[in-house]
Amino acid sequence: MKLKTEILGSDKHKTIAMLHGWGLCSKVFYPVVDSLKDRYRIVLIDMPGYGINNAIPANRCDGIVSSLEETIPENCALLGWSLGGILAQKFAITNSKHIRALITVSCSPRFTSNPQEGWPGTDAKLLKKFSTLISQNNCQAVLDKFLSLQAMGSERMREDITTIKGLLAEAPSPSYYELQAGLKTLMDEDLRNNISRIQCPSLHIFGLKDR
Repeated sequence: MKLKTEILGSDKHKTIAMLHGWGLCSKVFYPVVDSLKDRYRIVLIDMPGYGINNAIPANRCDGIVSSLEETIPENCALLGWSLGGILAQKFAITNSKHIRALITVSCSPRFTSNPQEGWPGTDAKLLKKFSTLISQNNCQAVLDKFLSLQAMGSERMREDITTIKGLLAEAPSPSYYELQAGLKTLMDEDLRNNISRIQCPSLHIFGLKDR
């Protein structure tokens, strides 16, 4: 199933396709797009169940990758943030020749930490706590907490949260199902054994407080 996209910038420029993170939508990229659209053609992709795209049934993660295969323009740079980075890496493992470059932001081949292996990342207990709260119909409280964590440490924390909330208010909120499915992907996907199969140039960007 081909996903709906929003395209900004001229067809004369090279293309960057962008995948947003958990609980968000592609509008969260607008501040970045403003500084890029005069030099690049930007393709914003809402994941299924977010923004302008309907949910897809069955195998969640593999189903999204299949949809991306029909959606992502050939020879583009593919950028994924957080959950979008997991999906971008999974796409690139089997579709490296489809894209000219891979960019991930605040993401690694395995999102959650594993102290026994010395692998850094987000504590799975936090994601499980989010899952429990969502199952108790506290979706908005979880999203508010998540945005606070995203902005933590910023000198403009309140302004950043207000900006993101303002952008997200323009799109429908993701459903209970989509939020739970995204958390499951973040907790379960482990791409470390396959990451060497990515053949295109890759850039991995991390924040100062990323783990």
